[in-house]
Amino acid sequence: MNLNMQTKQFIALFAIGCLTVAATRIAAAGDLAVANPEAAQKARRAVERGLVFLEQDAAAWRNERQCATCHHGTMTVWAYMEARSRGYAVNPETVRDTVAWTKERLLERIELPRDTRQGWSMVNTPAIYLATMAQAVPSQDAVSPDDLKRIADHLVRHQESDGAWAWSAAPPKNRPPPFFESDEVATRLAFMALAPHVPPNAADQSPARDSRAKAAAWLKNVELSDTTQAVTLRLLMAVREKESPDYVKSAIGTLLERQGKDGGWGQLKDRESDAYATGQALYVLNLAGVAGDSAEVQRGVAFLVASQKEDGSWPMTRRGHPGVTPSDFKIPITYFGSAWGTLGLMRTVPANK
Repeated sequence: MNLNMQTKQFIALFAIGCLTVAATRIAAAGDLAVANPEAAQKARRAVERGLVFLEQDAAAWRNERQCATCHHGTMTVWAYMEARSRGYAVNPETVRDTVAWTKERLLERIELPRDTRQGWSMVNTPAIYLATMAQAVPSQDAVSPDDLKRIADHLVRHQESDGAWAWSAAPPKNRPPPFFESDEVATRLAFMALAPHVPPNAADQSPARDSRAKAAAWLKNVELSDTTQAVTLRLLMAVREKESPDYVKSAIGTLLERQGKDGGWGQLKDRESDAYATGQALYVLNLAGVAGDSAEVQRGVAFLVASQKEDGSWPMTRRGHPGVTPSDFKIPITYFGSAWGTLGLMRTVPANK
């Protein structure tokens, strides 16, 4: 082999090597595992503990109370679907059983006509959240296309005449925040859940399109809630609706401004940080494209890792709507908070490959 040929081969191999290194750097950009491997490993262990808690507590709730509920059913399904998509180990049989248990309650009621009695006309909350989960985790198989179509039909039937979807139809004591926080939250979730059911051709008739148009008009005129969840969902809606990069950047900044000195987010500006608000913020920041190695995300991850309890849950405090004294029954809010804490960490730090 002559020198010229050897030189050409060397140059080619060198170029391939440079391209490989460059590709690796691009793939690693924004990855917390690359920026801080120790922090990422701690976060993975926190996820694993969180998943154990969610599974065990859901099993206990099911044995004692039978019903699936928005917390021990819906949020468990979301956590399992997210875990599987991010490479975390979950028992397939447990997943199938939990999905069947959760959907049994949803699907037996989803096609019923709207009950017009005061307090009974609320939209089906598991339906909204399962549809939201399906968009966030495209690989999920818990909710089928047929299920999603039935959910969309339910949402159209349960929209208020003013364009909102209402949780306020029930007495305040029966819809505690943050889950049942405001009609703004319900409306944003339902608005986004209907998006896949709008046909691309604007000339085609579409109840989903009509419902979204009415909801958009209502959201434009409603007094916005000053809560972290509402701010988080405004960001998610900006991403889903493909708003301009500047608009999304502004929405990200608004959410980051609410981050506390401890690295977490509180449900309200004057409330201490907790796993519900922090996990939800991290989850949506990831969907909005905020890098996992950003200082804000790293601080949020560190808060969740440091505040997790030994059993895998996170400490939560109940709050009520104005004038309502929250009860001492903390099981639902602890589950909601622990589910969001686990989801936020999973979305930020996938499992080791």
